[in-house]
Amino acid sequence: MNRFVSRRLVLRGAGVALTLPWLESLLPTKAAQAQAVTPPKRYMPIFIPNGAIHAQQDVWTPTGTGVGAAWALSPILDVFSATIKAKMNVLSKFENGSAFNADGGSSVEPSHGRQPGAFLTCVDPGTVRKKLNVAEANAISLDQIMAQHAAFKGKTMLPSLQLGLSTVLSYCDGQPCSNSRSISWSGATTPMYKQVDPLEVFNKIVGVIKPSGSMGGSTMPDADAMARIARNKSVLDAVLENATSTQAMLGTADKMRLQEFLDSVREVEKSVTGVSMGMGGLACSAIAAPTMATVHPDAPKQNTATYKKEEHANAMNALIIMALQCDATRIITHMLEDERSEFTYDHVQMRKFTATGSTEGTGTCPEYHGGGQHGSVDAFASITRWNAGKVNELATKLDAIKEADGTSILDNTVIFFAGAMRGSDHSCHDLPVALIGGGNLGLKQDQHVDVGVTPLRNLHYTMMNKVFGMSDVTTFGDNLTGAPIAVYKEIIA
Repeated sequence: MNRFVSRRLVLRGAGVALTLPWLESLLPTKAAQAQAVTPPKRYMPIFIPNGAIHAQQDVWTPTGTGVGAAWALSPILDVFSATIKAKMNVLSKFENGSAFNADGGSSVEPSHGRQPGAFLTCVDPGTVRKKLNVAEANAISLDQIMAQHAAFKGKTMLPSLQLGLSTVLSYCDGQPCSNSRSISWSGATTPMYKQVDPLEVFNKIVGVIKPSGSMGGSTMPDADAMARIARNKSVLDAVLENATSTQAMLGTADKMRLQEFLDSVREVEKSVTGVSMGMGGLACSAIAAPTMATVHPDAPKQNTATYKKEEHANAMNALIIMALQCDATRIITHMLEDERSEFTYDHVQMRKFTATGSTEGTGTCPEYHGGGQHGSVDAFASITRWNAGKVNELATKLDAIKEADGTSILDNTVIFFAGAMRGSDHSCHDLPVALIGGGNLGLKQDQHVDVGVTPLRNLHYTMMNKVFGMSDVTTFGDNLTGAPIAVYKEIIA
């Protein structure tokens, strides 16, 4: 029996295995209760496309350095609440140029097609491709090293999830699309393309594990899922008998928790089905859809009558919360867009930015790459601030869900919110980096640190070695300058 089954009850039915959140009534012994008091550790890299800092004006970097009142959120980051600020580390000046250049230089071109490949590997994918003489290759990414390590392996139904908001219409910069459309690699030649169809992700979380066709990249739709959609049935219908018998075993408080959870599952299911249908995903068609590796000329390039980026982002947030609350997985990567996104953000209100804040402006935002990253400060910052707002909403909801020991899911989760490039100048230095949560995992809180041109691989190494207990991991990534890897102690409490 998998270890995760021993601490969570699974409601089973036809084609469904729905893992329940922690319920005290279901722990039969004091020993089991004591074991359950230690919440699981979780890691979630969230990728910012195109960077976040405009060459004309930096409205990402906080003012002041230090702890608490010594620093203030920037005009982009002030979308985070005071509660979440108190659980953040904003880290300025990390660089990843040393993974590409022997002199550690900041220039890496073509930037959109190369830098994202090193985001979670700190290795130049081109070097690996040349060495192996294959069309696409990379090092194993941080998230997959973790998923394959004893600290995580076998403890959840899903080893990891790869998610994203792309509509599969982005330019790959003349490089393999696996560099800019995927940040996760399970092996040297195996990119793990993100799943963008929320209904397919929902089916994974509720245990529908047959291959299904969506923009996430497998071949044909799942028959059970398609039959449920056609009959307008819910996954809860499949587990109703099991859920009723489980209710009878619970105390009063847990009965209420279970009902609230089941109600939330149904709301998520309705939401993701609607978004999937609007983007031509699993809920819409019984034919195989293009994979994330291909160009999809019919994909939405902006919001349409049926596709809404806001609803897509909200649905993915809800799925992330559900996956972590159910302990379906403990490792999730989430790309807020492909690196060189061509999507027009006409749902985002333009704002006017100054060094100290922003106010509502006139009109809506342009296409992300050309009109955003290479447009005005206001356009670029408005889109980046919208992305940051979605992360704030996710973090806030995770912080409201309590674990067995009284801490929150966010306290036991590290969100690595960062970009592969600085921003409009394409520099691989001074990367936008923030850690959110992890206070119960030994991270310092509520601080802004100038790290002084430190290699990004040191941060990834520190996460594995010091935060997640992977002390047998002795190295990670490349530093072509020859500098040794080191723990970045300033984030460890």
